Amino acid sequence: MDIMQTTTHPRPIGHAGFSLTELLVAMAITTIIMSATMAGLADVMKSNDLIITLAQINNSLRTGADLMIRDFLQAGSGLPGSHAATIPSGTGSVAVRIPGPPGTSWTMPSGSLVMPAVMPRAGAGPTINGVATDAVTVLMADNAFLEIPLTAVTDSSVTIRATTLGANPQAIDLQNGPDRVVDGQLMMIKKGSWNTLVQVTNVNYTTRVITFANNDSLRLNQTGADNGNLKALNEEPPTYSAANTSISRVRMITYYLDNTTQPQHPRLVRRVNNGHDETFDNNVIKGSAVAIDVYDLQFTYDINNGTGNPSSVQMTAADMGTGGACSPNACGETQIRKINLRLTARASNQQVSGVNRFIQNVVDSQVSLRAMAFVDRYQP
Repeated sequence: MDIMQTTTHPRPIGHAGFSLTELLVAMAITTIIMSATMAGLADVMKSNDLIITLAQINNSLRTGADLMIRDFLQAGSGLPGSHAATIPSGTGSVAVRIPGPPGTSWTMPSGSLVMPAVMPRAGAGPTINGVATDAVTVLMADNAFLEIPLTAVTDSSVTIRATTLGANPQAIDLQNGPDRVVDGQLMMIKKGSWNTLVQVTNVNYTTRVITFANNDSLRLNQTGADNGNLKALNEEPPTYSAANTSISRVRMITYYLDNTTQPQHPRLVRRVNNGHDETFDNNVIKGSAVAIDVYDLQFTYDINNGTGNPSSVQMTAADMGTGGACSPNACGETQIRKINLRLTARASNQQVSGVNRFIQNVVDSQVSLRAMAFVDRYQP
């Protein structure tokens, strides 16, 4: 009888596999490592997003602040020593308009004889996140079109000379280049010590006549007013001559916030003159947005009034009266020598994880108004 024998051969080591327990442990370790890696990657991506958002905020702040500083440095330049330009007043006059944000209709205060180089609007801008924002308007002459001689002045127009005066006369091209004049621009006509601010309504490039007709968008041209217009200028001494009569282009620049056009992204707006040559409508004419996601705009002013010289004055109604920062006197716009600005931007759609707060940044700056703060003691 044959007996069958069975021999068991051990499995080669190279063919060995994982047990179920080993496999589960390995998967658990891999899951932990991958979770940590993905969490770290998510944090890196979140940090990158925050850095990009903060960079965008800072760029917006820098752009807005740089433009304001540039314009403020020129405020009052080319204007008379009073730091103001004459506007229509008296019997037959109506209030001159000032540009502003949507929903506003600002005008010069009743009885105003001049338009100062700096016009504060404390708390008159839109209220954003419970804070009333400020606005400001500044005037300066355009050095590219400064004290151009005239050959004639009527009650509603002037005629420009073909060349400048002096030993080396230069051609004045009203249609091209830096001398170009178009409807809607502001001009200051000077004769001797008198001046008036007007708005261009028509230019005849052939006859070189610039017209300032009634019903301009800012209501600067008022031939029926008793004072402050071209008619009153012509009546004042001295008698007209090319040597004592000139025209200069003036820029009116207004800064304010607009939270109406894009409510979720308030804009810092820079508006030159009215922004339109014929129509005045703050709901339609909105200037140029120079910064986005700006949630606060605040101004204070340093004043030289010959006595206490108060600083950081808000120029509120109380300050402009006799019970404010300049008490017992009233603070005046023409006394302003420095502008302190604060601009706040915030990322409206990006919150810091874990603290439920928005990313925001603030820029503060102080600007000395060169034409109003510095005096050349050697100049006669």
